[in-house]
Amino acid sequence: MKTPPAAQLDRLDEKLEVWKREIPALDVPTEGIVERIQILARYFDRSMDDTLAEFALDRRAYWLIGNLRYAGPPYRRSPGQLGEAMHLSSGAMTARLDRLEEAGLIRRLPDPSDRRGVLIEPTEAGHAAWERCTGAQAQREALTASALSEDEKEHLHGLLRRLMRAFPPEYETMKKHHADQED
Repeated sequence: MKTPPAAQLDRLDEKLEVWKREIPALDVPTEGIVERIQILARYFDRSMDDTLAEFALDRRAYWLIGNLRYAGPPYRRSPGQLGEAMHLSSGAMTARLDRLEEAGLIRRLPDPSDRRGVLIEPTEAGHAAWERCTGAQAQREALTASALSEDEKEHLHGLLRRLMRAFPPEYETMKKHHADQED
């Protein structure tokens, strides 16, 4: 592994040097890549937590409204569709919808194609909260990414895409086991 100038080294580089000494067979560049991606993921999560707190939203509300927005106009989905997309049981989805409806972020509407069904859509307050939060987070991420040139961003994006494609396809569709996915 080519060592950068001392002024560019960080704490992880120090750890990698120890690992290289202690575990001679370790693929240090690969370990460095994995560790940096994991650290960056934690940093981006913390940034998102800060943004959500700033706008008095939690991840559950943010992801549910985002899922509705992803569906496109008129931004409606059934509770079953939302539950499937978010890997939630019907009970967990009902609890989440109850909280968001009580907070004035979503509303339930009769499903015109199924008289027993309902559709979920964001309220104006839900749309506005999601848009403000998304805009603020995008600005934070752009500020972080400004450490790279436009060419470097494109190059890194392509490299990360290649790494993602190296995983088996079933990893992409695996149910998540994170606390922010459960009620």
